[in-house]
Amino acid sequence: MLLVSVCTLALLGSRYDPGSAMSAPADVAVAPLTVESDSAGVLRAAADTCLERLVRGLTGLGVSVARYPELSEKTLARARPVPLAVLGHVHRAEGLIQAELRLLEVESGDELRSYFNADKAPDAVGDLGSGAAKRIAQVILERRTQRP
Repeated sequence: MLLVSVCTLALLGSRYDPGSAMSAPADVAVAPLTVESDSAGVLRAAADTCLERLVRGLTGLGVSVARYPELSEKTLARARPVPLAVLGHVHRAEGLIQAELRLLEVESGDELRSYFNADKAPDAVGDLGSGAAKRIAQVILERRTQRP
């Protein structure tokens, strides 16, 4: 009985560990979106909402996601062997909250796609994650079917 409980807990608590040789590489790496100075915390909240909706959308579509808290364009190689990464940025311009998500190839650093949204409402900007997840999942699923 105890063995079953321990095994169940181990399975329930398992997550992709980038350093583990036993884990299969995730389909995509994600990092927290960068945010321009934001004394009220509105941009950070929109960025976090966007990321959570992206991750939820991807995993709901069968895409495995690895989180890298300090991933950037300069440190993209840290995500290997994960083939793709999503990096993003949120800022204010012209009275709007603007967000951008970029799908990058980890090996080359090439940008494959980018997704934008701008709105006065932070929650509407957060919806970028849900919409981008569908498109990113399509790219990943196409790549899976093209593998030899």
